[in-house]
Amino acid sequence: MIYLKLLFAMMIWGGTFTSAKMLGAEMDPMISALFRFMLASSALLLLVFIKEGKLPKISQKQFFALLGMGATGIAAYNLLFFYGLLHAEASRGSLITASNPVLTAVASIVLFKERLTTVRLFGLVLCVFGAFLIISKGDLGILFEKGIGLGEMAFIGCAFSWAIYTLIGRFISNELSSLVAITYASCFGTVFLLVLALVTKPAAIFSALTTLNVTISMHLLYLAILATVVGFVWFQEGVKVLGAARAAVFIYFMPVSAVFIAFFVLDEKLSMVLLTGAALIISGIYLVNRKPQDSK
Repeated sequence: MIYLKLLFAMMIWGGTFTSAKMLGAEMDPMISALFRFMLASSALLLLVFIKEGKLPKISQKQFFALLGMGATGIAAYNLLFFYGLLHAEASRGSLITASNPVLTAVASIVLFKERLTTVRLFGLVLCVFGAFLIISKGDLGILFEKGIGLGEMAFIGCAFSWAIYTLIGRFISNELSSLVAITYASCFGTVFLLVLALVTKPAAIFSALTTLNVTISMHLLYLAILATVVGFVWFQEGVKVLGAARAAVFIYFMPVSAVFIAFFVLDEKLSMVLLTGAALIISGIYLVNRKPQDSK
């Protein structure tokens, strides 16, 4: 069941690049991130009160861990994500953020002594190659033709921010439920974004409120409810059950889902390169998460 939740979360997240790109054309990136998490935090708090009756108290250690998750995975990641989409193609952004699992795996080996067997390493390589193949459309050389600009730098920052967020989540995954952890992190991240917006762009907040329309509202709801409430909770459950490195490798499925969503929604064609890349990624995910055989 946890594997299905992670796959569905990646399918949802695969649509965020298109949705956020379209939203960014209508609204300031910082305000987009702020509105997204104001909505998400409200929904998460409501869900916590419905399921648990109240928001559980947390210890000082948990407070700082959740504050760190809010600062990295909510505030920093989303600011960099929206700014990256302003200056770079969504496909290049999805490629760069696909480096998250590599960073997470390396850090997990160092910090948590997680084993990286030969089979898991091979699976990780398959995922990387599959993601490169899909986004480059079979021409890997095209990835190196363009220099690294502001957009690419922002997405590199996204990768590091998410890796840190995932690792911090591992520290408290056995102490708090996924829902409670994400709720606190989302609320803390929203506070960071609100303070930053009030200090740097107070007028933009009120200006954005006056320009809200159905299209903008639909994108915000998709990013807040599906991508944040559902996606974040399921991903955190994956970290709790599988560990940081094994859960993070599912992020490689995000470019696959993004292209398949485009096929069904935008009627874009499926190519043999795409299907090959998808097969490599799915095979890699299986190898990374396969339970090792007991030696006899």
